[in-house]
Amino acid sequence: MDTHRIGGFRLVTALCVGVYLFSAAFVGQTAIVHAEAASRTTAHPSSVRPDQVCLTWSDDPGTTQTIQWRTSPKVKKGVVQFYEESSQTDKYERKKAGMSVVEDPGTSNDPVNHRFTAVLDHLDPGTTYAYRVGGRKGWSEWFEFTTAPQTVEPFSFVYMGDPQAGLDTWGRLLHAAYERCPNAAFCVVAGVNVNRGNNRDEWDNLFHAAGGVFDRRPYVPALGNHDCPKEVGPRLYLELLALPENGPKTVAAERAYRLDYGNAMLLVLDSNSPPETQVAWIEEQLQTTQAVWKFAVYHHPAYSSAPKRDNPDIREQWGGLFDQYHVDIALQGHDHGYLRTKPMRAGKEAASPAEGTVYVVSVSGTKLYDVEQHDYAAKYIDHLSTYQVIDIQTENENRLTYRAYDMDGNLQDELVIVK
Repeated sequence: MDTHRIGGFRLVTALCVGVYLFSAAFVGQTAIVHAEAASRTTAHPSSVRPDQVCLTWSDDPGTTQTIQWRTSPKVKKGVVQFYEESSQTDKYERKKAGMSVVEDPGTSNDPVNHRFTAVLDHLDPGTTYAYRVGGRKGWSEWFEFTTAPQTVEPFSFVYMGDPQAGLDTWGRLLHAAYERCPNAAFCVVAGVNVNRGNNRDEWDNLFHAAGGVFDRRPYVPALGNHDCPKEVGPRLYLELLALPENGPKTVAAERAYRLDYGNAMLLVLDSNSPPETQVAWIEEQLQTTQAVWKFAVYHHPAYSSAPKRDNPDIREQWGGLFDQYHVDIALQGHDHGYLRTKPMRAGKEAASPAEGTVYVVSVSGTKLYDVEQHDYAAKYIDHLSTYQVIDIQTENENRLTYRAYDMDGNLQDELVIVK
């Protein structure tokens, strides 16, 4: 500042200098923000040793198993070794994996990974297999998976709402679910798997937290809004996960799909796309299935738990089909609270679950919102992360038992439906 001038000239000079300093600070701060974005690092960089071993399904759960893992770019080839656990032999079969390159320049300490995917086929239903993945540069430990039974038998699965934030804590909740229900057939996650869907370091955190579970029980994800950035779409979600391609032709492959397991059908839907794009496909699946139990899995709730949130288009476009063909339970996320509705039909309470659909919202991560009490709520819980275990029994009667638990194993909610 020119201190020898007085009056208006001094003031103008001071203002000009102040504006310059503010502008410089703003530009500098912007540069810092961009530098931080460019220098994102992962706490779990890849190496020649396979990691992020994850089971999904991309075909029939009774006769196939899809296995994925990653390495550093130094590894060019991968294979699965596997055998039936009951065979009591040291001989194993081999299946070569396909390799793809996953790039994220923003993850500065590990910008390129190699991702391997193998689909084991011609497996025997209802059979447990041991497997490991890798190759000449290193192997994973041995894991196991079990194919779906050929006949209708009792089974259980785990359902969780948004992991998104606090993935270490979410991992402990996932492991608590696995300890309670070690024979669960699979784990459903109703979207927003990570907070920033195209930041690979966040997926690294998720797979690390899921180690010891997703390498033993298949991961059945739905696509959430954070997994699907508006600018570029769900690039990493689709690159990292091999999922069924049996969904509607009106949305991109793997964004919505159908999974049949035992006497249940799960329609995993894409609520990020216009709901009307999936209506015809949903009706076709519900019309043709012989499943006793029907589930819909998607992210944005038809009946919300959080204040000032509503998705009438989903309720109107899909709810009528759920009413007409009797979807038993809709498994949802997005609202970061817990809600179980009364059985709903045409927007009103039905007499029983046999006449209406139960809509559930849950959250499994540490990002928690307020919950608003609605007339349609049978149960709501504020600021609590939970996992849900769904048991399907077939002996004497068709019985579904739904239970919600917190991290400490406390039973928070329960529902029984008998057919």
